[in-house]
This record gives sequence, C-alpha cells and structure tokens, in this order.
Amino acid sequence: MSPEDAVHALYRRIDEGDLAGFGELFGEDAVYHRPGSEPLNGRGAIERFYREARTIRSGTHTLERVLLSDGAVAVDGSFDGVLTDGRTQSHRFAEIFEFGPDGLISRRDSFLFVVNF
Repeated sequence: MSPEDAVHALYRRIDEGDLAGFGELFGEDAVYHRPGSEPLNGRGAIERFYREARTIRSGTHTLERVLLSDGAVAVDGSFDGVLTDGRTQSHRFAEIFEFGPDGLISRRDSFLFVVNF
C-alpha cells in the first residue's frame, strides 16, 4: 500500500469504527503526537487511546488536500461528528505522517483547529 493509500485507509477505518484495521496501519514503535497531550508511543498505546480515551463517538473526516514529499504525507481537511457526551463537533485539522521501511506509519503529528473541544 502506498503512503497516500495508507492515509486514506486510516481515515476510512476511523470513520467506520474499524479499530483493528486502523491499528494495522501503524508500526509497532509508531509515535502519535496530539495537541495537549503526551505522545502516544507504540501501536498498542495508539489503539488503547482510540478504544478507551478518545472523546469522539462517531464522525466523518473529509480530506481537502493530500500532499506527498519524500515518502511523507501531509493532509488537511475537516471533521464533523458527535462527542461521547452527545455534543456535535466540527473542526479543521492538518496532519503529517511519516512511514517506516516496512511501509507502516511510524509517526503521526496532528494539528487541530477547534473551538470548545
């Protein structure tokens, strides 16, 4: 799977609630940097965050741009969904993905443009 295909698969699997398939896109030692929290180190920590700590119940990511550079992928887009407390949430985001030699995501950096998250 190409890096661009992997990124599209990542958002599709998140939106579909396919957390097992989502986790398979990350290398064992992947690092996920999220605003306002410590980095999530390792595939297991990333999967646990999505299963246990994520404050979003459901939603849809819409990618507006996908940019490739030296094997890395940058995206920007929007998200519309429902939080675990029932409130609706809409925000813009940008992310940068790096890939390991195995073709799996080795690093994900998220930048969220959120009001009242």
